[in-house]
Amino acid sequence: MPTRTIPLSQLKVGMYVAGLDRSWFHTPFLRHSFLIQSEQDIAVLRQCGVTRVVIDPALGRDVDVMDHHETPHAAHPSSASVSLAAPSPSTTDVTADNKPPSHPPLGSEPLSEKPNPLQLATHFSQAKRQREQWLAQAKNLFEKTRATDTIEVSEAQLIVDDVLNNILERQAACLALLHFGSLEANLQEHGLTVCTLALTIGKALGIPNDRLHLIGLGALLHDIGLAKLPRHIIKRPKTMTPAQQALYRSHTVEGRRILQQSGVTDPDLLAIITYHHQYEQSTDLHPPSPADTDILTLISVVDHYDELLSGQTGLPPLSSSQALSHLYQYSQNRPPWQTMVSWLIRVIGIYPLYSVVALTSDEVGIVAAITAGKAHLPYLYLCQDKFQRPCIPPIPLDLTQEPEDGRHVKAVLDPRRCGIDIETVLEQAAA
Repeated sequence: MPTRTIPLSQLKVGMYVAGLDRSWFHTPFLRHSFLIQSEQDIAVLRQCGVTRVVIDPALGRDVDVMDHHETPHAAHPSSASVSLAAPSPSTTDVTADNKPPSHPPLGSEPLSEKPNPLQLATHFSQAKRQREQWLAQAKNLFEKTRATDTIEVSEAQLIVDDVLNNILERQAACLALLHFGSLEANLQEHGLTVCTLALTIGKALGIPNDRLHLIGLGALLHDIGLAKLPRHIIKRPKTMTPAQQALYRSHTVEGRRILQQSGVTDPDLLAIITYHHQYEQSTDLHPPSPADTDILTLISVVDHYDELLSGQTGLPPLSSSQALSHLYQYSQNRPPWQTMVSWLIRVIGIYPLYSVVALTSDEVGIVAAITAGKAHLPYLYLCQDKFQRPCIPPIPLDLTQEPEDGRHVKAVLDPRRCGIDIETVLEQAAA
């Protein structure tokens, strides 16, 4: 039986959704293939701005009367077949009587505990200063490797220990800073970002501390082989000659040689350095054992995510949502990657704490709290009105209390490009 595209107003409990007209990143669902089990599921889709859905009558309930404007699809759906390009749908769904609903989302409760803006500002400031210190230490570490052909593993371990300790205290602030770094590719920025994010995901997965230290060290040093290559090769040019491509690919073997020359014998650490680009190249060395695969996949996923953000793939830098969409598509036929990409999405979040977001009203706000179970409806401090005039003091806004046809997030902004100082806004909210 063919699939059908229907307006959201015709969606009923018991129907099987096979596609949405919104990017998966702008909904709380990791997949776009699922059974509608309650009216709440429909309310969430409406709140996310979904206006049309694809249903599969072979897997669930069909529409009672098919409108002649509906378009059947011949192909059977899968989560991989849904387009991940985000269109610009209208923000409301018109009901059968052509009147948009005006009541708050079903089951939505206001945030039980309001965020502390002064604490948020303090954590962000502390994390920023700490990251600058780590970057200086990592730069010194990699420059010494470039000069001596060895790595001071003990110095690298001190950075990893410090990152791990700070993540426990200020995880959200540490993660926020990953997206505000320089787009100029360098070893210390990339290594520290991969280290921070890999450790955060490792903590979420419940990985023991001894393995977390291995993950952190492997993530920080995964590209150490690039320290011995010409600097212009580090950020892969859009067009590389075969000789340049071969030189770049050699950095994994070169990195393994540097570690071994520095006295490193841990097979798991050597495997991370050697195989972290396993998704795009092969090697003559023996592959890692199954026990190493999860850690290796974790670092490979995070590595590729940051490469997409910073343009180290030879393509223009992507936004976080574009990078996650790319990884989501790539992982569909690769179960180990699919699991880690799902965890990456959970850790990064739909609209992470400290994100600067634009609303459908053209107002701009900073995410100050994530609503449990409703990550697409954060608590904000509005810092610009719809005319881009500053709001002083910032205006609190709990999106769970917006009517179904009310304001919602339409985009994540780069604070550097829109001239918003996150710390200042939060301090103003605390005043």
